[in-house]
Amino acid sequence: MRTPRLYADTISHASGEVVLSERNHHYLARVLRAKVGQRVSLFNGQGCSTDAVITEINKRQTVVNLRDRTEHADQRLPVTLGMALIKSDRFDWTLQKATELGVTAILPLITQFTDSPPKADRLQKKWGHWQEILVNACEQSENHWLPQLLEPARLTDLRVTSQTVVAHPATTSVTVDPLESTLLLIGPEGGFSDEEVETLLKKQVKPMSLGPRILRAETAAIVGLTLLGQQYGQY
Repeated sequence: MRTPRLYADTISHASGEVVLSERNHHYLARVLRAKVGQRVSLFNGQGCSTDAVITEINKRQTVVNLRDRTEHADQRLPVTLGMALIKSDRFDWTLQKATELGVTAILPLITQFTDSPPKADRLQKKWGHWQEILVNACEQSENHWLPQLLEPARLTDLRVTSQTVVAHPATTSVTVDPLESTLLLIGPEGGFSDEEVETLLKKQVKPMSLGPRILRAETAAIVGLTLLGQQYGQY
């Protein structure tokens, strides 16, 4: 049986017996029907992981005894994905796959063609939902580092880095400096507006070709990350 792998952000300085979060207790007790003595693997999303053994599990809580601790180097892809807000299910899918690919950070973008950008109260609910997607993807893919989820920003207010690229059709491929991090910008369905593209180019943002075909936004994000990952020598 595969050892369950769970996100636990409180293990960094903990030792001995600890009580797991309600989220992890629910999964172990009600989904897996785990028993005392079963091993679990915990990680904090910041490079620390530890083996643990369940010492108590009941209707109210799960207690584990922490064992060997390991510190893992940050091997995330040095790329921030600036992803335009698209339909919820497709944006969720993009978050999941970008996390599996090991992206360093994800920046939701509000663009001219963003359909009904979420208001503050709705955005707060989405924020928790997005974070859970990142956690689940890290658990599944055995990544030790959780991507940073940045505050949504309007493209017009975006402060670009010295190495920012934008996915844009009918352009040539781009070579990035492997010693620097990259901000990759992906537009919504239909792409960025002509005005937005012109503004980005004036800011010295480099247009990047993703191939000869027109891709959906979520597909473009994964292709872009893969192409950059190859240049960074990670794929």
